[in-house]
Amino acid sequence: MADEIDTRVSLDLDPEAAMLTINDYDDDTASYVATAKSAFTEAFTSLRAIHDAKAAVADDPTLNEAGQLLKVDDFARNRMLAKVYPLWDTASSSLNAKVEAWEKEMTKEVVSQSSQMVSGEIRAHMKGLKTGERLAAISQAIRDGDSVVASAVLGAPAMLSGLDEEMKQVLLREYHEKFNPGLAKRLRAVTAARDLIDGRMGVLKKEVAKAVGTIKIKGPSYELHGRYSGEITPGQLRAQRDNSHKPFTV
Repeated sequence: MADEIDTRVSLDLDPEAAMLTINDYDDDTASYVATAKSAFTEAFTSLRAIHDAKAAVADDPTLNEAGQLLKVDDFARNRMLAKVYPLWDTASSSLNAKVEAWEKEMTKEVVSQSSQMVSGEIRAHMKGLKTGERLAAISQAIRDGDSVVASAVLGAPAMLSGLDEEMKQVLLREYHEKFNPGLAKRLRAVTAARDLIDGRMGVLKKEVAKAVGTIKIKGPSYELHGRYSGEITPGQLRAQRDNSHKPFTV
């Protein structure tokens, strides 16, 4: 987290705090989720900049409250569209590409590590067991690191061992998690990072709206905004301004 906690911005967007929510985030996986951390860093920095801009523009004697709001909103829109949102889109896409590629790796076929005769005997034995016993025996072989038994079953068509294809895919996943733990860890990390990026986009947009702010309506006599109730947003203000410019269009 930042050395000085900025309470103006939600901790949900702090890059260090966000990465700490990924259970498998460490030196081994940091480079694989770097795009997510970069996206959070840019978002957090930009939100602080919007808050700073709002504080600074309040001292501009040439702008009224409406002018100040639109100036801050223009700054925020430009910053978010030029830097932040593209980074979040890129992070989501690149992380999702890794997830899809590594998911395929985690369910790819394996090669039997024993002779054809031994592999056939192992599959025949498994097929002769009851369904629950069969699944328990294969899973136990995987957990025990018995790649000979596990690969004999999973390195052949599912029906030869009394499995259906769906169950074989589940067992293949279990096999690769056991025998390729590095890949399994990276997959968990990038999946969590992707979900973090996708899941906190709503928080990001709310924080932008909060940083820019609105104009609170002071009462029915407040002529500029009298037709709105409660507050006026930058979008409403911009629409009113643009409409007032129409008579000046050449």
